[in-house]
Amino acid sequence: MNGHNDVEKMIMKANSAESVNPSQSSEKLSLVTKISYGLGDVGGQMVWNLSSSYLVLFYTDSVGLAAAAVGTLMFVARITDAVFDPIWGAFTERRHTKYGRFRPWMIWGGPPLAIFTVLTFSTIPGTEGVKLAWAIVTYMIQGLLYSVVNLPYGALATVMTRDSGDRVALSSYRMVGTNFGSIILGAITMPIVLMLSGGGDVATTGGFTATAALFSIASLPLFALVFFTSKEVVQPVPEETRVSLLSTFKTVLGNKPLMLITAMLICTMTSQFGRLGVAMYYIIYSLGRVDLAGWIMPIPPLFTIIGIAAFTRFAKRLGKKKMVMISILSSSGSLLLLFFAGPSNLVVVILLSMLYGLGLFATPIVLAMVPDAIDYQEDRTGVRSDGTSYAMTSLAIKVASALGGAIGAWCLAAFGYSADAALSERTLTGINVAVNLMPAAILLLGLIPLAAYPITEAKYQAIRARLEAKMSPTGKSADDE
Repeated sequence: MNGHNDVEKMIMKANSAESVNPSQSSEKLSLVTKISYGLGDVGGQMVWNLSSSYLVLFYTDSVGLAAAAVGTLMFVARITDAVFDPIWGAFTERRHTKYGRFRPWMIWGGPPLAIFTVLTFSTIPGTEGVKLAWAIVTYMIQGLLYSVVNLPYGALATVMTRDSGDRVALSSYRMVGTNFGSIILGAITMPIVLMLSGGGDVATTGGFTATAALFSIASLPLFALVFFTSKEVVQPVPEETRVSLLSTFKTVLGNKPLMLITAMLICTMTSQFGRLGVAMYYIIYSLGRVDLAGWIMPIPPLFTIIGIAAFTRFAKRLGKKKMVMISILSSSGSLLLLFFAGPSNLVVVILLSMLYGLGLFATPIVLAMVPDAIDYQEDRTGVRSDGTSYAMTSLAIKVASALGGAIGAWCLAAFGYSADAALSERTLTGINVAVNLMPAAILLLGLIPLAAYPITEAKYQAIRARLEAKMSPTGKSADDE
């Protein structure tokens, strides 16, 4: 559900640590079920996209909090959320209800999440310290409640069917929902905020609060739709669910390719989250075109979809590692050109924003490297840890969300940004640094773990052959036979 395309999280443990009752139905999922599942991520974007794209701006310009304090708030809240995720995951996968283990949280968690999203985009009278305390409490609770809904939502894809094709389809519909929601909300959010602020060019606290209420209410029927159209048909066999956590933990941490993938994800997603959190400052103050926010904000995610459709197919021919390198170089190069070109030419800004979005095609490729790393470790140690390995990618994205949101705000503070003061040339330069130069630099850091990534396409084929030989009754791989 996150713009962050949130990975399958710890819930993949349902595949690795649990056995499936063979008597359960293997009926194919209907198109309605798949579409409804994808719409659940649109509901998630109603709250996630609003927070990740506009909360820093709301805190600094509407509430009046210092940018440095906002950066620290974002960092602490997201790290807390990252720690909470595995705890909540362990709780939900062990709690059985008459509706299933994961499905009921679409209903139970939706209303509290909606309430705290509205409270997060509101403030109370008092000093800056009082307002900061309110922001800390409401934003942290909102983040925890988002996990309450989002983790079970992701888990549903692994227990709604045992058919691998349907599982791929569910993930595809989810990705469509994520990107569709991001594009639509990027186009309509700021215009709605301004309209509900009185129709001027200044976004007020009331305008943000009313928009948050509107989006939160709209998310509830989408969550409910997932609840009513989904069914958990895959259940664990209780006596076989116990696994050695210590053994799994050691296996995952000793998996060099997986640790390098985790480092890559932290770099690439920190760059994306950091830019997303401060992009509105560039549109409002550098470009001076808040009226075009609804047109400019959707450009990167729209062209990312185009890039994924156009370029990910070459991963099989050129190799995953090479395609990720091309992605990092092209997207960071576009940001560097944006930084040095400056905001004076709107056409250039739009064209380079398109190129930046096209360059962000590699996230699905990086995630597709995770199963390769899992196979690598199984071949090396004989231990397979799908669930915990996928949880590492989830942790990486949560850490990236914390770092990205914080770094953007801290960068603004370092260049003297204050909502109450006139913007100097130095501050405008700082906005350009935060939106373009800093994300480009963080992206380029991702080349370091990528260079050390050891699994080539040829090596992976050899790994698969050895694993298939172990599973084959004849001791030979399918290719040998």
